[in-house]
Amino acid sequence: MMKPSLKLISVLVLFSIAFFLLRAEGSYVHYNVSTLVSNLGGLTYLYSTVGMMFAVFAAFIIVSESQDWTTLENATRNEINEWKVLLLWSKHLPSELNVKFKNAVRNYVQLIINDEWKKLPRGIKSEVTEAALADMHDLFSSLLTEHSVFASSIIDSFNDIIKYRDDRLNYSFRPMPGFLRFTVLLVDVILISLSLFIGVKNIGLDYLFMLSIVTLGCTVFIVIDDLDNPLRPGEWCLTSDGFKELLKMIDK
Repeated sequence: MMKPSLKLISVLVLFSIAFFLLRAEGSYVHYNVSTLVSNLGGLTYLYSTVGMMFAVFAAFIIVSESQDWTTLENATRNEINEWKVLLLWSKHLPSELNVKFKNAVRNYVQLIINDEWKKLPRGIKSEVTEAALADMHDLFSSLLTEHSVFASSIIDSFNDIIKYRDDRLNYSFRPMPGFLRFTVLLVDVILISLSLFIGVKNIGLDYLFMLSIVTLGCTVFIVIDDLDNPLRPGEWCLTSDGFKELLKMIDK
């Protein structure tokens, strides 16, 4: 998967090539910058309105996607922290039960890393991980009668884990509606395309003006796309590193 920065650079290179071809060969495709400049009229104001509407529209989407990302990141971090709390409580259990406890948690974390994490980007739950979680629930329930002193604290932490886990699963695959994604892309393309019809006589200023529009437009779409795919490699990417560290902690 191409990194967001490489995507942006690729688009800018293609645009630069297209721009200079138009300026150099414009007369052959009826693209004359002098004619465009003389016939602008109220186009600049209309273009500014379109740009402002797109900026407001994109801002709402980015804020919404950013909130989802924050919820996902916090849920994952809290889930891992609660497992650490459980492991600390387990040290107070009898040796045999403590070993059984750690083995159950180790098995569950390994399943998250090796099975569940690969299925999350497709919105599929891991059945084996769900089964391991149910087994641990039975194990913790048995503590209520055998070791009631520690059971309440362990059960409370386990209930919090269930809550954070549900949030992690829900927000790992929360795709933007297809129509909304199409709308963002369409408006982005329209905004960039219309900039070609607002000419500036100086080729350097013309290039900088259009390059800025293309950069901003593409960056907005790339950011939205990146936030909408939190488990895909990118600037906002949630990995299973936290669970891998938890596994190392269990094996110590």
